[in-house]
Amino acid sequence: MTRILSFNLGGYGDAHGPWSARRPLVAAMLADQRPDLVALQAVARDPAIEAGDDQATQLARDVGGYVVAYRPAARDADGREQGLAFLSKVPALTVRVRPLSRRGDDDPFDRVLLHGQFAWPRGPLHVVCAHLSWIEDQARDNVDELLAYLAALAGPKLVVGDFNQTPTSDALARLLDAGLVDAWAALRPDAAGHTFYERGALRKRIDYVLLDRGLASRLCDVSRVLDGPGERRASDHAGVLARLAGGDERADVAESTDQGFRQSAPR
Repeated sequence: MTRILSFNLGGYGDAHGPWSARRPLVAAMLADQRPDLVALQAVARDPAIEAGDDQATQLARDVGGYVVAYRPAARDADGREQGLAFLSKVPALTVRVRPLSRRGDDDPFDRVLLHGQFAWPRGPLHVVCAHLSWIEDQARDNVDELLAYLAALAGPKLVVGDFNQTPTSDALARLLDAGLVDAWAALRPDAAGHTFYERGALRKRIDYVLLDRGLASRLCDVSRVLDGPGERRASDHAGVLARLAGGDERADVAESTDQGFRQSAPR
């Protein structure tokens, strides 16, 4: 079984507490859920914090057993960055960054796609991590760029991340019309699945795991990964965890099956 988690870290923002308080919550989440691959958005790096290590590297050190692939999307003049990252049980075969275009200054952030290719029992698996704009026109532009990028990839692929767009948005409709399958809608069509906190509660779904149609046939389960007890928040997002059947087993196999990236580790 392959377990893939998408999670927006919220950078060093402190709306839900300082990173020093949120960091152990995220580390505990990873230790509890044991994902084979973690796709992280809003990953911060500050030269003045933790000797300049990015947040993904800090978490890998806390939890152990993960290889980090961090890439910045934006960098300030003082060296502070925000970007995307993968934590994986085995090193990625390749990691690439695809910059996305900006439409004016309504969205002040530079955005990129982080593409990792990972060994998998059924051949290399393409995982694209995205953190799209909340500006609808820019999101549509970036979705067109994302779809063109995906079209050039051969083999099974999935797109994960914080799209900043709801299930009824035009941007998501374009992705689904192109043949991608929304894991949550496929397995939990009657559940709202909200992933973003507003006014102290989860109120809308903007975080996704999307799979190509072939890979969707191997989807076993999808769930939200929530925060710590009480009002403690690891981020302003909930995580989305998908489980895929790996080797010869099909998507209706028992949860006790344990196949994933670790079986395909390079020797």
